[in-house]
Amino acid sequence: MIVTVRPDGRPHAMGMHGIWFNDAYYFGTDETTRKARNLEGNPHCIVINENLEELLIVEGTAELITWAQLPEGLPAASKKKYGWAPPQGAGGRMYKVVPRKVFAFPEKQIATAVTRWIFDENE
Repeated sequence: MIVTVRPDGRPHAMGMHGIWFNDAYYFGTDETTRKARNLEGNPHCIVINENLEELLIVEGTAELITWAQLPEGLPAASKKKYGWAPPQGAGGRMYKVVPRKVFAFPEKQIATAVTRWIFDENE
């Protein structure tokens, strides 16, 4: 799931496919989607993984990238995870989210192992 901010300041949350690769989160979307329009005006976002037993909440900044900027090996990793690779040149946008702050909530150790990592010294 990704949470973005609308131009009027209201949050927008949407489930989506994406992949963690080389310490960043990559996803694609059509340029007409609400999340793409929100990110155009404000690149700050939150990514939440789909595994609630090992919950991760990542605060970061989404950078619009080109297909040529996708790291080598990412299409193969996507195909392994989802059964398909990002459709290069399909008219959508690709984003790279670099973490600034990460929270981990392991369900079975919630009382002892909640963790926070900060990657941006301004946080």
